Amino acid sequence: MYSPAAPGLPVSAHSVLDVVPQLAGQSAAAALRETVEVAQAADDLGYRRFWLAEHHGVRGTGSASPAVLAAILAARTDRIRLGSGAVLLTNHQPLVVAEQFAALAAAYPSRIDLGVAKAPSAPPSTAVALGWTDKAWDSFPQRLDELCRFLRDGLPGRAPVGDVRLALAGLPPPVFVLADSPAGAQVAAVRGLPVFLSHHTASAATLAAAAAYRDSFEPTGPTGKPYVGVTVGVVAADTDEEAVSRLAEYVRVKGRLKTASNRATPAELMHLLEPPITNRERSRAERLLDDPGYVVGSRSGVASGLATVAATTSADEIMLVPLAFDSLVRSAILRTVAAGLTRAIRTIPRHAPHFVATA
Repeated sequence: MYSPAAPGLPVSAHSVLDVVPQLAGQSAAAALRETVEVAQAADDLGYRRFWLAEHHGVRGTGSASPAVLAAILAARTDRIRLGSGAVLLTNHQPLVVAEQFAALAAAYPSRIDLGVAKAPSAPPSTAVALGWTDKAWDSFPQRLDELCRFLRDGLPGRAPVGDVRLALAGLPPPVFVLADSPAGAQVAAVRGLPVFLSHHTASAATLAAAAAYRDSFEPTGPTGKPYVGVTVGVVAADTDEEAVSRLAEYVRVKGRLKTASNRATPAELMHLLEPPITNRERSRAERLLDDPGYVVGSRSGVASGLATVAATTSADEIMLVPLAFDSLVRSAILRTVAAGLTRAIRTIPRHAPHFVATA
């Protein structure tokens, strides 16, 4: 499916973005338990980070609170970095976010990341519940500055921001900006912050956004040099045919959950998911195969596709978005990708406690 490419980035330069998928009829405890298992698989395989997105009011998605989820996962993994991808900063007061992640960084030194982004549009009922205002939605750059100031000036020996002293201040977690446009990337660049570009949702803008970021970068941030990551939707399997079939199944389930009534019962949702895939759903999945933000195929094909993404975007890191609801499939995708990148599975003995949750 993909042409041979130059050697790409190692597994350690790949990360994972998860949304805590929750299928119809599945308990919250089961969804959490399965996400813990996927994070542990990523940890064992040598991936760099495991981030949780922030979504509200999206059926089938349980990642509404990245800070809480990161704490759960950090306690049950050994090495992998945990964080948000992203906290939607226009939904929160910067001080609250700074204090949450300062506490996480104190509990898990050198293992916590703070990714932030501007909240996308949302249904009116969700926007009202989150307390959105036009002023808040347009205030992302100012909130980002305030967040960084709280984290930086909360360090011992530094003067507090005004009269506010950051609780549990210590070595702050690194701050990343997630963006899907040149303008969003420049917000990170002028502040000297690393950026992750949402290649899997806005691939048409990725190259322009990467160029704008590098052209506008000010070496005043913590790294002193540009750092670009890109997200990629991925399905990897033993064969190209199996990978395409799994992608079609993901598209089928996600599309039907999206169109379901907000008042639908679990039984109604399960009934909605019963019929086999339609031609329209299959066509929707096939169109994704032509999107450069998606890499779908066998072990060798996916490795080649990811190498192409890295070469095309000059990315320093690739963040994988495993396209599956089932945790076993998500973990299998990560194992297949790792095997394609390294041609060997590296398993590390686990020391973190198992996650126990009852339905």
